Amino acid sequence: MLRKEVVWFPLALLFAYPLSAATYTFELDPAATKVDFTFGATLHTVDGFLRAKEGSVRIDPETHEASGRFVLDATSAQTGVSRRDHKMHEKILESPSYTEIVFEPQRFSGMLNPVGRSQLELHGMLELHGTKRPMDMTIVATSDGTQVKGTGMMIVPYLDWGMKDPSFFLLRVEKEVRVTIHAVGRLSGDSQAAR
Repeated sequence: MLRKEVVWFPLALLFAYPLSAATYTFELDPAATKVDFTFGATLHTVDGFLRAKEGSVRIDPETHEASGRFVLDATSAQTGVSRRDHKMHEKILESPSYTEIVFEPQRFSGMLNPVGRSQLELHGMLELHGTKRPMDMTIVATSDGTQVKGTGMMIVPYLDWGMKDPSFFLLRVEKEVRVTIHAVGRLSGDSQAAR
């Protein structure tokens, strides 16, 4: 009888705190990650891309808190038209002065599944053109428990960050840019026994 009590008591303690202290960390693989952006203009759509520099986010499924940062290289932005790209970097992004675009998640909504499909929204701050403002990133991802592939999307009303309107004369440019991050990285978990 004593042996059963000795065995079941630790098990009872274990199940009392199933995953209450579990957190997950996603580490981005910048080399395998692709970042696209697109916006509408008069009679056409402008498509471009830029590089991811680094990224790491830590998520607590119990508290829905998030932390970390995703960093994009503003100087790498290209649309395939050199004259337009020169103006974009010099007059709009001013990338020689503001070299990075940084998203810092603070919390999340939705469900994180360490294995399988997850759909969630990261809520945080986007630093762009030297200004920080609230921003949400919608994410759909799949994970095998270690490797993660996912798509994150932000719609950025860039004038709110103090950037200039590139419209002139007959050319009219939309005031929002859709940014899509095709991310690849690794997921790790950390669970600590509650004290």
